[in-house]
Amino acid sequence: MDEPDPLFTLQVGSFTDRTQAQRFAVELVQAGESPVLDTVDIAGRGSWTRVFVGLFADADAARQKGVALLNRGIIREFLIKTIDSTESLTRPRRSVVSQSQMLTVPAGVGWESGSPADRGAPGSPSADRQARGARTDLSAARSGRGPTQKNLRDVFRLALPVAESTATRLGQKVDTNLIPRPDPVSLAFKLVTGEPRHTLGTPGQRGGLWVSGDTSEGLARLRWIVGEQNAHVIKLDEDGRVQFDLALLAKAAGRGVTSVEDPLEAVEYISSNEGLLLLVQVSQGRSRYLLHIGRLSPTYGKSVDTSGSINLDNNIDSRINPYRKNGRKLDSERPPDGFDSLVAMNPVARWFNLNTSCWVHPAEIVFHELAEAYAKLEFGLDYLDQGSRLGAHAVALVREARLKTQRPDADIVITTGSNRLLRTEAEIRLFTAEATAATNQR
Repeated sequence: MDEPDPLFTLQVGSFTDRTQAQRFAVELVQAGESPVLDTVDIAGRGSWTRVFVGLFADADAARQKGVALLNRGIIREFLIKTIDSTESLTRPRRSVVSQSQMLTVPAGVGWESGSPADRGAPGSPSADRQARGARTDLSAARSGRGPTQKNLRDVFRLALPVAESTATRLGQKVDTNLIPRPDPVSLAFKLVTGEPRHTLGTPGQRGGLWVSGDTSEGLARLRWIVGEQNAHVIKLDEDGRVQFDLALLAKAAGRGVTSVEDPLEAVEYISSNEGLLLLVQVSQGRSRYLLHIGRLSPTYGKSVDTSGSINLDNNIDSRINPYRKNGRKLDSERPPDGFDSLVAMNPVARWFNLNTSCWVHPAEIVFHELAEAYAKLEFGLDYLDQGSRLGAHAVALVREARLKTQRPDADIVITTGSNRLLRTEAEIRLFTAEATAATNQR
């Protein structure tokens, strides 16, 4: 079998302070992105935490995304890298860099580096503010009024002044650890979804994800999506709504004593797992999703047969609306009353990916459909690409590829390419027998 084409990602920042990297990652999450952090030890330069965004099939697609982020003011620079060079994302590692690759800034010349993104983290607004004093010296050097090239590098090594605390007689010292704080995972959910706290839980307007039909099968597929390590953190309440066990999720994220950095670390943990991130987004956001497992699916108009999968919403769809009276979907093409989205699955149906000649896990289909539904509702995307704007289907494929990259040992088969749908157990048995016979004849 031929080696698969390399995937690409964007490096959008690099920081010597991991907390700054986490804060920058939060800004990216609030902007609708799914960042990944990678900490490396560079010989002679110490530990750096790099921030990556996106997963792309080719360099041109990565470049377009980088330019779009620049135009939106979300980042200030980016590098295109192959996944091969970042396959250990989120795991500390050591990188050997020669002395010739160390940061140098000749007078009268712009930034230069053997690794352009590791430049004192100019890609982050918070890092820029901390480096403002150093840039003043740099500007002076360029104009010939400041430090020479020989000692300019020392400017960037100077520690910022630290104001020492002074004794006060106004009152006793307060132990800030005793001050009650909101649950860090709950705050992380708000950062991931970008939802104001007062809008969640409002009667009649509460968003979330519900499971109906074969709820046991539905929960099992959702647990596959979040991965074995996090399967125990999700459950269904008596109404079928997906709930997270915040204490167990905090424990899985490695959190112990609550501190102010906890929400940032929880965001990093959630964002490093595309399956967990997706379920947080759909179950904690503003829209109401229904996942139904059954042969008959409830719609706004009537129950319809589920041959494979159904993905309905109230948005305009270029494949449907232009061919309906007054440009409106039929009632049977809309989710049931009270929901913004319906993802329905035939519990028997299976998908066989013709590109890889492998079976696609049923939960992978659920992941794709939920990712597609989220892209349509949250970003207003059409199912199909519209010009240079990706459609919801393409966005879901990108998220599938990211999930596969994050779980190299899970043998995940994604739905990219052609897939054969087998609707009944009889079809599955016949197809399996034919495939086995064809293999034996080779």
